[in-house]
Amino acid sequence: MFIVKWEGGGPEDKAEWVEVLREALSGELGSYRVRFFQAEAGWRFALDHRPEENPREDAVMANSPESVAFNIRQLLSDRGKPIDPTWTP
Repeated sequence: MFIVKWEGGGPEDKAEWVEVLREALSGELGSYRVRFFQAEAGWRFALDHRPEENPREDAVMANSPESVAFNIRQLLSDRGKPIDPTWTP
């Protein structure tokens, strides 16, 4: 599950951004809150991860929140979204 927020209004193609998040977060455990904000050179985001309280015994977390953030940044950049090129999550 994830929640998305854009500060200061979002891009016109929000649905495409949400689709990237859906792809990046589909296999992850817990819930994520993604807050996008505009910087001079493009969009940046903050990612808040909340782990599941009672994960299944067979559940394995494949990615840390840091690698999830990196994957989101790469997917958005690869899809031509205006992510700040000087920023790393």
